[in-house]
Amino acid sequence: MKVLVVGAGAVGAVYGWHLHRAGHEVHFFVKAKYAEEVSAGLTLHQLGRRAAQRQDWNGPRVVTDTAAVASQRWDQVWITLSSDALRGELAAQLLAAVGTATVVCLQPDLEDADYVRGRVGTPEQVVHGLINLISYQSPLPGAQGPDGIAYYLPSSPSPFSGSPRRVRDVVEALKAGGMSASVVPDVAPVAATATALMQPLIAALEINRWSLGTLPASQALRMGLDAARETLAVAQQTTGAKTGRFRPLLWPWIWRLLLPLSARMLPLPLERYLHYHFSKVGVQTRLMLETYIRLGRQQGQDTQALQRLRKALPAL
Repeated sequence: MKVLVVGAGAVGAVYGWHLHRAGHEVHFFVKAKYAEEVSAGLTLHQLGRRAAQRQDWNGPRVVTDTAAVASQRWDQVWITLSSDALRGELAAQLLAAVGTATVVCLQPDLEDADYVRGRVGTPEQVVHGLINLISYQSPLPGAQGPDGIAYYLPSSPSPFSGSPRRVRDVVEALKAGGMSASVVPDVAPVAATATALMQPLIAALEINRWSLGTLPASQALRMGLDAARETLAVAQQTTGAKTGRFRPLLWPWIWRLLLPLSARMLPLPLERYLHYHFSKVGVQTRLMLETYIRLGRQQGQDTQALQRLRKALPAL
C-alpha cells in the first residue's frame, strides 16, 4: 500500500515506522522547513522494562504541499495532528486532496471523527482509532534518555472501527508491522470514555503545576474529578458509552495508590512526560474542555464544575 502519514512528530513517526516495517510505502506530509530533517532519517527507541530497542529508519519519503498530495493516489492517509490543528486550513486542504484513500482519524475530541467525515469524499472512507501508545522526543527536558523518538507500546491492542474492508486493512497493516491492534464495532464510546476521564485530570495536573507527587491531596485534583463526573455524563449522552466502570476512579483517595503505581510500572519518567507532552498540546486540552461544556449545555447537563476547571487553567 501507499500510505501518507500527516505529521512526523512522535506519534506520526511511530505509526509510520510500523507501517514501514510491514512493507508499505510510507510518506510523511510535513511543512517544508522540516523536510530535510525528516528525510535525513528517524531514530526510534522502543522502551521495554529492561532495555530500549533502537530502530533506525533511513531516508523516509517526504511530501510538503497539498498539490503533491492531490496528484498521487493513496491507499491510506493517517492524520496524526492535534485536535486544534485538525481544524486548521492546511488540514482542510489535505482532507480535500486525499481522493478515495482510507483516512485514519486518531484525534481525541468528541467531534473530531465527524469533522473528518464531513471533509472527505464519503464518510465510509474514515477509520476511527484510539491512540493507546506513549511517544515523545527523547531525552525529555531535564531527564536522561536515548536521542530520538522514544515510545512505549502497552499490551492492550489499539482499537479501530470503520467500514469492514477499510478497518481490516488498517488493523492488518499495523499487526504486520509489530503493533497490536484490533477491530471493534464502534471505537467512539471507548475513546469517549477514556478521554472524558483523562482530560479533566490533565487540566488538574496543569493547574497543580505538573506535580504528580502533590496531586492526590490537592484542590486541583478535586476540581478535576468534579469536572470528570460531568465529562463522563456528556460522553455517555453523546456516544452511548457505558461509564459506570470508571466511577471508582472519581474518588481522590484512589489516586494516592494509582499514581505511584503507574510511575513505577512505566519505563519512562511519567511526570516529565506528562508535563512535556500536554504542555505542547495545551490548546487541544482547552478545546476539548470547551467541547464538553458546549455539548453539555445542549444536552441540559450540569457543566458548572467544567466551567470552573476551564477558567482555572492559565492562559497560553
